Amino acid sequence: MLDLSPPSQLSARHRTIMAALTCEKMQVLYEAFCELEEWGDPALYQQGIDALYSFGLDDSTAAAVHYLANTQHLSPDLDDFTTPLASYALDASSALTEALHFVVKQEEKYFHNHLAAVTDCIDMFVQMYLDLNPNRPDLDEIIRADEYMQQEHERRKRLYTALQNITHITPTVLVTLRNLNGTEPIVGLDRLAGL
Repeated sequence: MLDLSPPSQLSARHRTIMAALTCEKMQVLYEAFCELEEWGDPALYQQGIDALYSFGLDDSTAAAVHYLANTQHLSPDLDDFTTPLASYALDASSALTEALHFVVKQEEKYFHNHLAAVTDCIDMFVQMYLDLNPNRPDLDEIIRADEYMQQEHERRKRLYTALQNITHITPTVLVTLRNLNGTEPIVGLDRLAGL
């Protein structure tokens, strides 16, 4: 797979801002699932993103601690839903929850779990929309070359570069980073509609 890991010199606050930006890209998947199934809590998802930004801006873990205590109803049980959107909602909620655990526990494994949830989401999407056999020997090469995985690689690279040049994160800096992040979802929601 592509190396989508952050540079080692990025601080925990910088990594958390990156995670918040990534969760914003996944938020539309969670919201689409909630709307379709009338299940879940999009406002709670947004509060989780806000908690990540809170830590990135002022180094406070209070919002993340509070949020984690209220996440039991965020992730769908895949046994309860037949729509493919349930898997994307689960990946979105996993990415958010792992990022918040990273804030609270300050252990690198949680940030890597966050990144894995995002990459797995794109991987699953590519396999689904291209109708790929999961046993084909060139599966990894196809996924790595796909436009959605390439876009994610470029997005992370662009944001990592910007974050390396930022010493102090402010609301104005966040506006710039959000502009760099873009507004399109991490995968093509229009293509999911046909599956």
